[in-house]
Amino acid sequence: MNDLKEQWVSEGYVIIRALFDAQRTAALRTICDRILEEWRVTNPETGKPGGGPDATVLRHLNHQGYFADHPAELPTLMEAVADDKVLDTMRAIFGEEPLFRCTSYFFNPLNTNLDGNWHRDSQFGTPDDTAEQAVLAKAAAAGNSVQMQIALVPSDDIEVVPGSHARWDTPEEYAIRKADGGANNRANGMPGALGVTLAPGDAVLFNPMGLHRGRYHADRLRRTLMLTYTKTSAPYADYFSKQPWFLTPGYLDALTPKTKPFFERFVNTYEANWQ
Repeated sequence: MNDLKEQWVSEGYVIIRALFDAQRTAALRTICDRILEEWRVTNPETGKPGGGPDATVLRHLNHQGYFADHPAELPTLMEAVADDKVLDTMRAIFGEEPLFRCTSYFFNPLNTNLDGNWHRDSQFGTPDDTAEQAVLAKAAAAGNSVQMQIALVPSDDIEVVPGSHARWDTPEEYAIRKADGGANNRANGMPGALGVTLAPGDAVLFNPMGLHRGRYHADRLRRTLMLTYTKTSAPYADYFSKQPWFLTPGYLDALTPKTKPFFERFVNTYEANWQ
């Protein structure tokens, strides 16, 4: 765990091999694929179809609407989110208790073949480079957020630039990521880019403030479960954390006594933002 922490601080990413065994990985894929098919027809958050044929991600797989006819599958998903190996990894990175934020599912589109756009999450919601640099500097020092992407099928569709979480773009990186209004942000040839190869059950964790992207090709199966966590001391309220269905009576009742308090802490942290 000390080596993991050192790599996280210096490189901004780590790979955990065989985070989940084959049985759990297969079970999660079955659940997530069923949810994907239902979401394409009706997203329970909106009552409308969840995405067109070129969609590549859905959020909130743990929405209660997906489990009305499959109640036994919700605890399977939630127990994976709060698995000891997962949370111990988060504790090693954060140096404190992790706080749940979101479940997401990345998948290949049905028709198109597209390399994703290079980005940092710091660019979203910041009006200019000065504002983004301030957000990045603060986030890099604190390391408050982790995105854990778990391959449910073999995957080499994630790319990161190690160490980029701790600094601003080089001129070459900026030319790809932001120059000309982002016209070049899908370009290949990002300096220092590392392609991450994962077997089913493997996970890559990365600081979302670093340079990263995914790839989405109709002819290459992608099924990646993403779990997002933050430090308990640094909660951040946004669409990811807005999950008022947690307040539905009985929603957490099927969880084990060990797991239930983890999600109760999530509710206690964000409930006021759901009103």
